[in-house]
Amino acid sequence: MNIPRRVIALLLIILMPASLVSFTAFSSQDQALYAMYVNDSQVGIVKYAAKGLAYYDAVMEKVKDKYPRDVTIISKVYFKEANSNAVPTSEFLITKAIEDAVDIQTTAYAITIDNQIFGYVRSLADAESIVNAIKKPYVDEILSREGSRLDEVNFAEEVSFNQVTIDYKQLTAADEILTQLQQNQQGITEHVVQKGDSIWNIAVSNSMSVEEVLALNPDINPERLKPGDVVVLSKEQKLLNVVTKETIVYEEQIPFKEEKRDDNTLLKGKTKILQEGKKGIKEVEVQIVRENGIVVSRQTIKETIKEEPVNKIILVGTKKPAPTTSRGSSPSPTTKPSNPSTPPKQDPPPPSNGSVTGADIVEYAMKFLGIPYVYGANGPNAFDCSGFTCYVYKHFGYSLNRTAKGQASNGTSISKSELAPGDILLFKD
Repeated sequence: MNIPRRVIALLLIILMPASLVSFTAFSSQDQALYAMYVNDSQVGIVKYAAKGLAYYDAVMEKVKDKYPRDVTIISKVYFKEANSNAVPTSEFLITKAIEDAVDIQTTAYAITIDNQIFGYVRSLADAESIVNAIKKPYVDEILSREGSRLDEVNFAEEVSFNQVTIDYKQLTAADEILTQLQQNQQGITEHVVQKGDSIWNIAVSNSMSVEEVLALNPDINPERLKPGDVVVLSKEQKLLNVVTKETIVYEEQIPFKEEKRDDNTLLKGKTKILQEGKKGIKEVEVQIVRENGIVVSRQTIKETIKEEPVNKIILVGTKKPAPTTSRGSSPSPTTKPSNPSTPPKQDPPPPSNGSVTGADIVEYAMKFLGIPYVYGANGPNAFDCSGFTCYVYKHFGYSLNRTAKGQASNGTSISKSELAPGDILLFKD
């Protein structure tokens, strides 16, 4: 029995779900071809609509095996009569076009950084694992330090996770997003201090303010910069920058003070240690804020004295030596000049070598306070270092070499702890 083509087309419409497939009015011509559409995209030309639906069914089976079960497959299929000069599409091309046109949607979580979507991951657990992996190295570093307690760990940026429905192709693997977020957008910029550098000229030469430089270098004392010190000019910058706050508790020594007491049993110019000094101990609690592991602020919260320091007590002699005679007569007292810049007009006869004390030498030397320093000068209107010592000792009958190096061979070497008034102290450098 011959069934007209129009009737066959109507039977197909009855057999297929109305929401899935639709047809336009078909021509009564026996050789009519049909354009097949999926989601408003033309996927090819078929001779029979049934053939196109067979291709579609095969593709859908393949799609269901390729994607997770919880995805949503959107595929609106319909046919239109093709132009008379159209040519049927090969099975390979039409099945590929159908697969490309099918819309696969899924529920995902958008990772948003400062209100900008960075990427999409499959689940909330994936999103949280990414940010935890970024924080972990900095958290582990704090926990590994003795006496350190982690108070907070956050990001400098605002980070949020929002559930959305997207095309499945927009999903990105969690490890791929983690790698992207860990990449540096900007490395640390540093300046090595050279001779003559100051915080001010370092800041100016880098178009910064002194306050900005100091904020990046909280541990630097700007008054004690020395060649070789490293000054940070910019922090490391990433897409996500980890900010940690920690509390560190440590012990610190407290220096002792020196206390001097007069003692009339010791000759003037002599000293004696009555009590050795002992450093104290205090417990210091400090809060430190770091960005990507670099200190950005440091604040002392509390200091607790655990052991008080013990002062060093030094007895200073005030006893004057007994008067001595020199060359048959007592030396007449000397007085300081009214103008310290003017050398003494006349000096009394010096005592003999054997009766000179360190206090005598110091007392005489003090009379020249205010006399200017001039290199190579021998006195009394100007001195240099060795010229001064040579002049003072000559007054007491001692002949010293004119140079400091030579004077080192004139006397007897002693330890630093044995130094007393009147000794000459020489420096190697």
